[in-house]
Amino acid sequence: MSDPLLDIPRIYTGIAEWLFSLVYIIYAKKRFTGFKLYASIFGFCAAIIGFQLLAGILPISLWIPGMVVAFLLMFLFIFCLTNQNIYSAGYVTVLAFVAAEFIASFHWQLYYYAVQTFHIEFNYLAEILLVIIYGGGFTSVYLLETRYYKKGMIIEINQNDLLSFVGIGVMIFTVSNISFVSVNTPISGRYPAEIFYIRSLVDFAGLVILYSQREHKLAVKSRIELNAMESLLNKQYEQYSMSQDSIDIINQKYHDLKNQIIVIRSEKDDLKREKYLEDLENSIKAYEAQYKTGNQVLDTILTSKLLTCIENDITVTCVADGSLLDFIPTMDLCSIFGNALDNAIEGVMKIDDKDKRLIKIGVFSQNDLLLIKIENYFQNILEFHSGNLLTTKKDTRYHGYGLKSIKSIVDKHGGSISIKTDNNWFKLVILMPMTNKE
Repeated sequence: MSDPLLDIPRIYTGIAEWLFSLVYIIYAKKRFTGFKLYASIFGFCAAIIGFQLLAGILPISLWIPGMVVAFLLMFLFIFCLTNQNIYSAGYVTVLAFVAAEFIASFHWQLYYYAVQTFHIEFNYLAEILLVIIYGGGFTSVYLLETRYYKKGMIIEINQNDLLSFVGIGVMIFTVSNISFVSVNTPISGRYPAEIFYIRSLVDFAGLVILYSQREHKLAVKSRIELNAMESLLNKQYEQYSMSQDSIDIINQKYHDLKNQIIVIRSEKDDLKREKYLEDLENSIKAYEAQYKTGNQVLDTILTSKLLTCIENDITVTCVADGSLLDFIPTMDLCSIFGNALDNAIEGVMKIDDKDKRLIKIGVFSQNDLLLIKIENYFQNILEFHSGNLLTTKKDTRYHGYGLKSIKSIVDKHGGSISIKTDNNWFKLVILMPMTNKE
């Protein structure tokens, strides 16, 4: 245990801690950009490595407090530079800490093995191995995070999640480093090669466990989202069915009233009669609103939503060739237009100026592609994360699935969806091939 090669140079540990904190910062939303961001990155680099060099001259009794401070520095690095809450920042800090421990141990294990077994001691061997091992580890974790980013795999971390993750991290660190504290335990190594092997293996296994738990949380979240989207789909279809019945009744009542108006016109008192007729016609005018796009499902959805718009002083402009939608199943149409229009109506309802409560709907074809455009005026600040629009509602657990449901259906039909904002207009654009159209 007195072999000086057993001690990993503190500067290498500091580099690992800074590097693997950085990899979890890259894709996160930053608190600031430009010079301030880069100055903070290199400032924390100096702080983390500087502390490790200082810790190297502290007494062994302060080793555990020193590791706690090192962890807190990594946490501050991630928390201060990214727009994550304390739980999410702590969550990824545990990942970064265990990854740094593994890479630092594995790098020095290979270096120790080369020196002891092959007596290779030329200058810069440790540095060359560091570039290879640290670079390979950084790239591997970066690619993992790229996968999460591209698929929009975002998980919400709460206090219990963080405590569980920290508990696992503490257990991994304890088991992997116990040989450096005492060799008189059932799981300690007694020889340098054994000590490095145990530490690297436990750290690697711990990293696998942590990522497995993360995958499990993502799988649970995906199941919840799928159930929520299926619920939305069924809800929109139920609304469509109810709207169809309601519109049929309204149309019947409308025609009945028109017949009554004919009778009322025979009223002798001209002024009284005309005033009554004018009031009556104005009161039922809204219920005559009915779209004729060429697709009965779309007509029903648009008509039901238009009644809501009339009640809330929302102006709707629609140019739609509904016959282009015949190849899309009824439930899919209900989900696409139902969710999109509900979101648009909700968006414009927040605008005080009624003249700006505007919604535009367009359905047409372009080069054998179906193009659906639904636009609404907005005044709120929209935020995106990993390409996904973040809900503006306070309770995010049960909202935000409308767009995901639309995307799921569009993907099923081989199409694409894009969300744009331009001069206070929120634009949802859907493109789908019409090759399946019969």
